[in-house]
Amino acid sequence: MRKVGDSPKLPIVERDSGGLAPIRDVEFITMPVKQILNRCSNPNLRFRWTINPYRGCEFGCVYCYARYTHEFLELRDPLDFERRIFVKERAAEALARNFAHTAVGASQIALGTATDPYQPAERRFGLTRAMLAVMARLSGLDLSITTKSGLIVRDLDLLGEINARSRLSVNFSLITLDRRLQRTLEPRAPRPSIRLGALARLAAAGIRCNVLMMPMIPGITDDPRGVEAVMRAARRAGAANVWHRALFLKPAAARRFIPFVREKFPALAARFEDYYGCSAYAPRAYDERLNALFATLKRRCGFDAEVSRDTSRSPAAPPDGIAQRQLMLGAAPDGAAGRH
Repeated sequence: MRKVGDSPKLPIVERDSGGLAPIRDVEFITMPVKQILNRCSNPNLRFRWTINPYRGCEFGCVYCYARYTHEFLELRDPLDFERRIFVKERAAEALARNFAHTAVGASQIALGTATDPYQPAERRFGLTRAMLAVMARLSGLDLSITTKSGLIVRDLDLLGEINARSRLSVNFSLITLDRRLQRTLEPRAPRPSIRLGALARLAAAGIRCNVLMMPMIPGITDDPRGVEAVMRAARRAGAANVWHRALFLKPAAARRFIPFVREKFPALAARFEDYYGCSAYAPRAYDERLNALFATLKRRCGFDAEVSRDTSRSPAAPPDGIAQRQLMLGAAPDGAAGRH
């Protein structure tokens, strides 16, 4: 593994584990960070803070919108996002420092907005678990975690502590139960049954879980029977709700996804050019049809179609940064104080 700025070395080859598809060469690069808790200023999003322990994701989902984040590092090949993974060195120590100096209050923190915090790299580097250990020492947080991985079950002990002292929800991304289609769209992501099994384990432990059917891909994952099958499986596993959103294609994602459609779904190529040729968003008419479909199917499957957001109650949050620091039972892992 090399550091940012080092001369290139041969990539580290990580072998597959956990039943995932074979992994091609992956290069891990350490990225020192001082700030891991980042403010989100988008008023359309519920969360106000984001945490991403890695930059890039090995799962290689062909539709992933977050590929653009590698362009900030002048990495413009869409495949770099899944081949060159940046590991945020001492992320837990940075998080402890951030909490000590930032008044988060009752604002939601989203873990895993631009990378999967439980991708295969987590087995090796353990950044997510280390940060959860920091959050388990706090009270009054509002934390959501988004993942496709069953590895999250490893951290049930810490998740239970967080759930007892703060508000916690876990979102499992799942857009199809069709294993063949899932492997085509998400080449190295865990199979649907693993995600549903993990959801069931967490729900049985009293942790609120949702299923994110994001993105709904026109003509590929939006068949009503397939959508209903996912909803019914989510309901059986104990999901509190199901959320959806149509495919969003930023240019970096389009450079990967549009050629993929031309190769794997050539009959749909013209439709995608029409939908996304001039916009990152699906047409409004498509969104309206999708919303109507989900409202109908959610009612049929026993979910509340009228709820637009998580309305579960939250414990009282510390009123300011000073109170938050006083709630900490340890500002950082042993020996971490004063590091930069």
